Amino acid sequence: MAESLEICSFLIGRHQLVCPCATGRPDIKSIESYLLDKKVMNPLTLTRLTKIPVADWADPRDISYHLWKHQKKEDILGYSSEEDAEAIKDLNSKLIEFAAIIKGDKCLNTWGFGMDDVIMLPWLRRLTCIKGVVFPDVVKEYMSTVGAQVEDYTKHAV
Repeated sequence: MAESLEICSFLIGRHQLVCPCATGRPDIKSIESYLLDKKVMNPLTLTRLTKIPVADWADPRDISYHLWKHQKKEDILGYSSEEDAEAIKDLNSKLIEFAAIIKGDKCLNTWGFGMDDVIMLPWLRRLTCIKGVVFPDVVKEYMSTVGAQVEDYTKHAV
């Protein structure tokens, strides 16, 4: 959750302690609903994330607990190779759709950063652990807004 707090801190600093509320825009909600669907995000990221060389996964007990916790909730931990390839293809299509809803200068809304961005940026960052995901240039630019303080997993993607 530290990454989310860094994004919040960045936004609060940029807006001088003002962070506009989430807008409830239907186009943003549609992408959020897709990403948060347990049949999309979880099977594509739950096991991949544990292979990223970060402190969160340095201890094998943390990986075991993570997987146990999600198995207990009956989350889908992964797909077959064919299902995985199809899910990544679908995700890439959604990312093209997402590019079209970025209305501001490196932010979702024309007036600047807000809770819509705070909610979306961590989910997009999580997708960087997936080898084969293609982020359109405008989405990469949007994701780069928060700078180096939020690590991109692309170089370790599996």
